Amino acid sequence: MTGGRPQTVLDDETDLNGPRVDVDRRVGWILRMARTTTPGPDGAPLRLEAMAEAVGVSTTRLHRVETGVTRSGRVADAYERVLGMPEGSLRAPVDIICRTFPYAQADREPGEPVTSTKEMSALTEALLGPDPTGGQWLRGARALAQPGAIGLPEGLARDLVRRLADEMSRSVGHAYPSRYEAMALLRCSAYGHLVLEVAQEIVGDPHVQVMYDLMSAVGERPSPDALAWCLELLDHGRDRVVIGGALAIEAMAEVAEEGFWAPVVAPLVDRLDAGQEGTVRHDWLSHLLRLVPRPVVAGSGRRPAHPLAPVPVIPDWSRTRVNPHWSECQERAWAITEELRLGPQPMLARLLFDIAIGPFESRAATSYFLLRGVPTIAAAVGAQLGELVDAHADPLVRERAGRRLVGTMDHHYHPLATRWIAAGTVEERDRGLRLAGSAGHLVPEEELRAGLTEAALYAAGMAGHPCLPALAADPTLSERVRGAAAWWLRAGSRLQH
Repeated sequence: MTGGRPQTVLDDETDLNGPRVDVDRRVGWILRMARTTTPGPDGAPLRLEAMAEAVGVSTTRLHRVETGVTRSGRVADAYERVLGMPEGSLRAPVDIICRTFPYAQADREPGEPVTSTKEMSALTEALLGPDPTGGQWLRGARALAQPGAIGLPEGLARDLVRRLADEMSRSVGHAYPSRYEAMALLRCSAYGHLVLEVAQEIVGDPHVQVMYDLMSAVGERPSPDALAWCLELLDHGRDRVVIGGALAIEAMAEVAEEGFWAPVVAPLVDRLDAGQEGTVRHDWLSHLLRLVPRPVVAGSGRRPAHPLAPVPVIPDWSRTRVNPHWSECQERAWAITEELRLGPQPMLARLLFDIAIGPFESRAATSYFLLRGVPTIAAAVGAQLGELVDAHADPLVRERAGRRLVGTMDHHYHPLATRWIAAGTVEERDRGLRLAGSAGHLVPEEELRAGLTEAALYAAGMAGHPCLPALAADPTLSERVRGAAAWWLRAGSRLQH
């Protein structure tokens, strides 16, 4: 499906477990893939020269953008328009990865600022309307976060942040990255304290069902009050809240200046030593401690009394057959590129590795965000990842890759989900139910009631299942189940735009 002159093969050649990834090449690659997998007016992908003409830049300049030499938000926006893609479907994942890893190059053309009250009023009115899209949220947040922005009354801004948080928790497809980027922009703006306030309000609901994305957005701007709160969440009685606190701390570490981890080591070790092995809290405290650079751990003088939770064993991190995890990702990426006729794409193998195998949640999330910008590739990756999860010999790999599969598939229903729900282990059933929920697939009520786990309630809530009112009102069910069903009735089902 490629077209035009021979292309430079793009790859992220950084170490698989190294301190950095090649953000710039990843961004260029996803823009190229968007162009080469989207049919043009004649049914064939646009050649680079034709795209340059449509965007209004030179071929040389566009080549520099597609190879990661330069970054241009204006070009990403233009790709969406020319290729008929929803607003924000490329720009949001590109901006997310570039902010997550602050060593990425700056955007040389972020777009024209909003300078008139008329334009700001129009953006605000759209966000207050009945059905704002992810693209409208992204434009509105960018305008509010820009230097010298035309401000809003704090009460109105807080209402918008709360609405955005409620919508983000239910968004799928391109609707989700656009809303996430909007929330992250607001967190990093003069309205950042409002994002923290809203997050604390939402997490304080004893029946909250979705919160990981909001907690990650809180972590986009490290602050003493946010860090202290997230450390407190690691002591919470609900596993969901513990995971949310851990994800926020990992996000803070990615964007913080050097020295972030030093004061955090002791609180993490204290909690690990006081906790119980084999619990979700122990797993995520272990995860955070593994992220701390070794010199920082050594300098802290603290050593956990208990062993860290086990993780997939990767004795060799090379890109050779000595590393079977890398070899499998290579083979699966090759199968995708053969099916889609894309030619050699070593970058795809690297992104698949970061999603399925790599220990970093931030790298996994930004990788599947990027891939979801090109639905054709994302669907193929989801199919391959599902097969890996289903067949891999290491249960720790199956857990890690399976947890991330939902983010890759998003609003597509994975064919393996039906079997996992009907006949799988508890872990497989929950995985299948989460896939069903994100796809809006109605699981038969009797299958949901066979085990009303959080995943089953997620499947019911995201699909707007007609059994929700009965679950919320059934006095024979636990308060946990009734409260969760009521939460979903208030929140509503999934959003796709």
